[in-house]
Amino acid sequence: MKNKKGQMGFLPYFLIGIVFVAVIAIFAVAVTHVGDRIFDELKESEYINASENSVGSINQVQSFMTGAADQLVFFLLGAILLGFIALAIFSDFHPIFLVVFILFIILMVILGGVLANVNDEVKSTEILQNKSAEFTLTNQVLGNKFPIFIAVFGAVAIIILLAKRGKVSSPV
Repeated sequence: MKNKKGQMGFLPYFLIGIVFVAVIAIFAVAVTHVGDRIFDELKESEYINASENSVGSINQVQSFMTGAADQLVFFLLGAILLGFIALAIFSDFHPIFLVVFILFIILMVILGGVLANVNDEVKSTEILQNKSAEFTLTNQVLGNKFPIFIAVFGAVAIIILLAKRGKVSSPV
């Protein structure tokens, strides 16, 4: 799946990256839910509850954990989608590369739809419903609009590739 300059070698990594971010998003919701339960149990412990400093530290970490996990998933997904644009900018134009690129985008949109459904299914479970509502950035990106985000970034990448018909490998 490579051409002479090795440009096609990056495409499977974008699929792996999209799946990785979706798995991290689901894992982050579960970990923060379990983390909140652990922190609540720690605050009720007589050894830790004796010091207000330790309870304050636990509260600080507990309030930081959900927001940090939400931002991590959002920035990972943003980096992968911007990397997709960077691949289009720094690759040479070749018609067969464009055809494979379009097929790859179609595959990513289909996979994005499946991952959005999986993410919605996990978030609609009774246990994780309250915690998943706190993931505002992740819910916006990995929700029902996830395939649309992938399609828009793919369309921009195709436009960039079509604008580079003169075998220019520098930025547009």
